[in-house]
Amino acid sequence: MGAIFKKELYIYYFTPFGYIFSGLFLLFCGIIFSFYNLSGSRADILGMLGALNMVSIVIFPILTMKLLAEEKKSSTDQLLFTSPVTVTSIIIGKYLAALFVFLITLASTGVFTVFIAIFGDTSLGAIIGPYIGFSLLGAAYIAICLFASSLTENQVTSAILGFGFLFGFMLIGFLSNSMPWPFMNKALKAIAILSKYDEFSNGVLRISPLVYYLSFTVVFLYLTVQVVEHRLNDKEA
Repeated sequence: MGAIFKKELYIYYFTPFGYIFSGLFLLFCGIIFSFYNLSGSRADILGMLGALNMVSIVIFPILTMKLLAEEKKSSTDQLLFTSPVTVTSIIIGKYLAALFVFLITLASTGVFTVFIAIFGDTSLGAIIGPYIGFSLLGAAYIAICLFASSLTENQVTSAILGFGFLFGFMLIGFLSNSMPWPFMNKALKAIAILSKYDEFSNGVLRISPLVYYLSFTVVFLYLTVQVVEHRLNDKEA
């Protein structure tokens, strides 16, 4: 797992992918911060991270689109997945590399938080809560997009699938608020990935949203492993 993590991290920072993701992420942060916080004279981090929820469905697929699709296209997946390392370890190693790039990029937005803390009157919980929530949300997004990458050998198709999945989960959240039937409302909210983020954005730290996002992440990592193992078994048959 460690070797896979280092390999993917090396690729991220010695190819454009890592820089494109970080550049787009920070660019959007800067634009949102300028309009929401500076022009709007608002001393909170909610606007920036809240708006990032919307653009994340575009930039996260870029981060993950090559992780498995490229291996499959170049046929190096056979060599990689038949090595002594288990499929699960390989998937987790790739996932952790993407997660590391995301968290480092997110940490870089701390400069905006410093400005808010200096010039605004905001509590520590109002800053930490949204950051924890967005970190967990991003972790789930990466797992979903990694699953999308396992379904195809084309990077562009992988990105489109990742966007489609994330947009679908976001759309479920919007639909849940318009359902006339209470049971449908509750059912949709249970799988609406943004529904639990609101608790963090309010500075509330509870166990249930943490478990929700970790479970969401584990489920999609498990599905990714199953897809890869199924493909390998088909090739061996």
